[in-house]
Amino acid sequence: MDQAVAIADAEGLDAVTVRRVAQELGVTPMALYWHVSNKDELLAAMGDRLYAPLSAATDTGAPWQDQLRELADALLAAIVAHPRLAPLAGARVLGNDNGRRLTETALSLLESAGFSVPESAVISRRILHTILTMVTEQENLGAGLGPQEREAMVRDKKAALAALPPGAYPHLVAAIDDLTSCDDEVAYYSYSLDLLLAGIEQLASRTPA
Repeated sequence: MDQAVAIADAEGLDAVTVRRVAQELGVTPMALYWHVSNKDELLAAMGDRLYAPLSAATDTGAPWQDQLRELADALLAAIVAHPRLAPLAGARVLGNDNGRRLTETALSLLESAGFSVPESAVISRRILHTILTMVTEQENLGAGLGPQEREAMVRDKKAALAALPPGAYPHLVAAIDDLTSCDDEVAYYSYSLDLLLAGIEQLASRTPA
């Protein structure tokens, strides 16, 4: 499985096949068919591997908001480590023990904050999907382009926005750099989670515990 993940990290999911993994390992494809029946099973196992390093344990003495942030940060770190596997994470979150335990803990925390079962389910899904969307968008930004081509793309975007009349779009022009590139992914991800979790906390304050 490590070899399959390595191929995806380097070349994307389309490059992953049973035959390719077998070739990289120096074995026949039949040797792998003892473990997975087809590519779909291989991809499912790769999705499960994303959740392998995750623990649902949190600081139970901390407020629910802090514990939920612990879970979100851990999930984000796992996805960021293998961004090209992100499309597999949503489908597999309930298909392995670590993903199920993570979801169970998140639901428990949300219900302790006063959310109903349906509300907790929506919120937990939204946290997962927000993380996956953030990472996928960053991964797809300039996908297929080399470093110089990517720089040229960003430069063209900035030039187009800079050509706008500042009197009509003063805020847009002032935010050119921040709208067209992401120089600090850590800060971007952290602030995005801040926004999401602050909204959840605000909703909790209006929900009877």
